[in-house]
Amino acid sequence: MQASLGQEIRQMSMKWGADLVGFASIEQFDRFPAENRPTYTLPSAQTVIVIGLQMVDPLLDLWLHAPPTTGAGRFSTGRAFEDEILRVVCYRLALALFKRRIEAKVLPYGPTPEKEHNGFIYLKDAGVLAGLGVIGKNNLLITPDFGPRIRLRAIAISETLPTSRMMTDNPWCATCERCIQACPVNALQGGKYNKERCLTSPDHKRPLSPGAELWCTRCSCVCPVGSRVPCDDSLKIQPLHRTD
Repeated sequence: MQASLGQEIRQMSMKWGADLVGFASIEQFDRFPAENRPTYTLPSAQTVIVIGLQMVDPLLDLWLHAPPTTGAGRFSTGRAFEDEILRVVCYRLALALFKRRIEAKVLPYGPTPEKEHNGFIYLKDAGVLAGLGVIGKNNLLITPDFGPRIRLRAIAISETLPTSRMMTDNPWCATCERCIQACPVNALQGGKYNKERCLTSPDHKRPLSPGAELWCTRCSCVCPVGSRVPCDDSLKIQPLHRTD
């Protein structure tokens, strides 16, 4: 029964727009602090479903300024198109499971302004645990089919399902350093991700209009793994220069 339910969840998720679906057991999250485990949000959680969306166009990452929202598992004062797609998949799936009397919660993936510890999980690590891929030198989840050009969300459910097999090897990054060389601020030098340096890059949050910004994706665009898609440098859009 559990195996057939897992297959049905996969089919529903992909029908509604997901490109990747993986399953991880709740015990696999014991390596994280208690406030960053799925059980913080759903105490009855037994399985975590991780859903991936391929970034087939750079504009899916366009960040739109909007009123505060908690949609797609994260509080923010803006949203991206990929958030809305993943939000639909997650909440439709949660509703479908609720109708079967299975508890389901869309998991937060970042702290809120009001509460630093809100039970958010580390999505990239969850993707690894759910067998979707491995962490690459660009500090992103690398998947066989789409490389790092994906976005993730996760749902905790109260049902025990068969887990996906984790990838134990990274056959891609051993001799490749394209992402390291592509970073305009050297945020990946020395084999460690420098978050502060990354977020201060002039390409980070480039304003394209008074209400929209585009994040830097150079380390993702140059990755040779998976299917190729247009990247942000193909848009030929001139960033808006702020006057304030």
